Amino acid sequence: MGMFRKKTVDCPAAKWTSLISNFGTGMPKTFTIAFTPEAGDDVSGEFEEKKYFWVFPGKTLHGPLVPLMEFQRDWINGIYKVRVRPDSRLTAEFK
Repeated sequence: MGMFRKKTVDCPAAKWTSLISNFGTGMPKTFTIAFTPEAGDDVSGEFEEKKYFWVFPGKTLHGPLVPLMEFQRDWINGIYKVRVRPDSRLTAEFK
């Protein structure tokens, strides 16, 4: 195990799993996440992304999961959250 190992998160089927939950961070950042299915299944399911303008809620975005995704926290997103609900068990790896 290296000091700078990649972060992985287990994502069970049909349950929401929080991948990113930032509070009080106002700097922009891109999060790249690779999803690996268990037992050769396809990557499917949905994501939910919530961006707040400082502390004021913005529009919640929903969309389909794909094997490699990027999420962008903007400069003023004081609260930023991303969660996923896969159709089958996945492993999420932050690149």
